[in-house]
Amino acid sequence: MNPSPAPCFAPAETGEPSRVSLLQALGADVDSAAVIQRRQAMLEADTVAFLAAAARKADRLARLPGGSLEHTRRSLVAEVATTLLIPEVTAAQRIDEAEMLSDFLPATFAALAHGEISYRHAQAVIRQAGSLPESAHAEFEAAVVPKAATQTAAQLAIHARKLRERMHPESIDDRHRAARDERAVWLEKERDGMATLVCHLPAVAAFAIDDTLDQLARSLRAPDEARTYSQLRADALADLLLHRDGGTATRARGIAANIAVTVPVLTLLGRAGGPAELRGYGPIDLDTARRLTAAAPTVTRILTDPITGVRLSVGRDRYKVPADLRAAVILDDENCRFPGCARRADRCDLDHTTDWAHGGETGLDNLAALCRRHHTLKHQTDWTVSAAAGRALHWTSPSGARHATRPPDHALDSDGPRPRLERLLRSIGPLPDEAPF
Repeated sequence: MNPSPAPCFAPAETGEPSRVSLLQALGADVDSAAVIQRRQAMLEADTVAFLAAAARKADRLARLPGGSLEHTRRSLVAEVATTLLIPEVTAAQRIDEAEMLSDFLPATFAALAHGEISYRHAQAVIRQAGSLPESAHAEFEAAVVPKAATQTAAQLAIHARKLRERMHPESIDDRHRAARDERAVWLEKERDGMATLVCHLPAVAAFAIDDTLDQLARSLRAPDEARTYSQLRADALADLLLHRDGGTATRARGIAANIAVTVPVLTLLGRAGGPAELRGYGPIDLDTARRLTAAAPTVTRILTDPITGVRLSVGRDRYKVPADLRAAVILDDENCRFPGCARRADRCDLDHTTDWAHGGETGLDNLAALCRRHHTLKHQTDWTVSAAAGRALHWTSPSGARHATRPPDHALDSDGPRPRLERLLRSIGPLPDEAPF
């Protein structure tokens, strides 16, 4: 195995570190950490191969005279758990994941073995592929695995879930009717006098509750308010359910939850026009979509065809973003456009990529959703961003690392991720191949 890269520091000629040398050293240290992460993924692939091989041997033992598949598998789980010092539930999960990767998801396994994705990325693929027929695995992997190069594991999980919903052979209407029977609320005890309340609800109801709590928390903010946004949301929920604060209940009665559902016209008419989608979640059942559409007091159409007259730019005429253009940006971006951020776009600021003060227009191609944290980062640090075709954003860190983001449904950037890091990884090369069995 190649030795671990040492932390890098290059002093300036004067003996004191310059800004440039510090940034170069910082970037080298971060890249070295990424190399270690790549090696960890390769080792995880070795673990997968060994566990899958052990499972195959256990199956062969079970087929011998007097063997029992149930007892042999239990024995295997116990041996893995006691050897790796993990709970048996975790051991069973690791064995199942190893078999899935080794036997049914070769592209995901290969990406893990080459260090291109982490084990958490692989788990995100496994969770969604497991309920698809084996005949759909190759198509599913082909659409999901390339996304991992530019997404966090959490982002990949969202993308994989949406794709699984579209590819599942059973109607989402039938699956939702069965799944909604599992709705429940339960309590998880925590330490220090705390507990976690978990609600398993239909997505539309859960999103509506979440948005209501968000609006309540924002309405309770004040200059003398010491509570954080998260604390305000938690207190608002408790106040409403326990009737502790009449003011909170009064505020809640004046709030209409903001949820956006996209329903193709042909689908609404009962023809094959594609699934309805809940913004920020993905496909939902048609019955719910129709009910929401029928109850909506108004219908907002977000179209990009210039024939419709929808404003995609107001040029330099004004800085403030009109409502239809704001809706178009939010629906297209879905989340904050900083690399890896999953903050919902409707809770973000709209930022002019090329600043208004520097000639930037108020148009779809020059606007992007940025959460307050990353909006501040763009303007108050040396991070830079530029716009490209297809509403791509090219970010550059102060140390020179480059990242590209696109709206979720757009094609991946052809330039690929992090050129500086890719060059470093190519110079190191892969680890020596080791036979797992």
